[in-house]
Amino acid sequence: MPQPGAILIVTGAITACAVAAVFAPVAVLRLLFGATRLDQLTIMIARHWALLVTLVGGLLVYAAYHPEVRLAVMIAAIVEKLAIGVLVFASPWRRRLSAATVAGGDTVIALLYIWILWGGRSP
Repeated sequence: MPQPGAILIVTGAITACAVAAVFAPVAVLRLLFGATRLDQLTIMIARHWALLVTLVGGLLVYAAYHPEVRLAVMIAAIVEKLAIGVLVFASPWRRRLSAATVAGGDTVIALLYIWILWGGRSP
């Protein structure tokens, strides 16, 4: 199994891809959720959400090189990633392949982090 640092770099970079929604929130919301009628408030909230997720991705990459913050960053990422999984899979959007793929991927990453922290290698 790869070292935890390598896993954090790869999964952090994937997570940081949410930056696309900072600059193109309408396109991302259409792609992921099939949203067609978006008001300015929804767009602003989507941009803010995307920025926060992007920052989590950046922190994951940072934590790959700074073991002293790794536990806290991984716990925050676990919560963020499990939350999107629960929110999507408990909603009608679970039937939308793109949303379910993102939620499923984040859930798998969260479970991988849990395994690293509590069942696998030490961070």
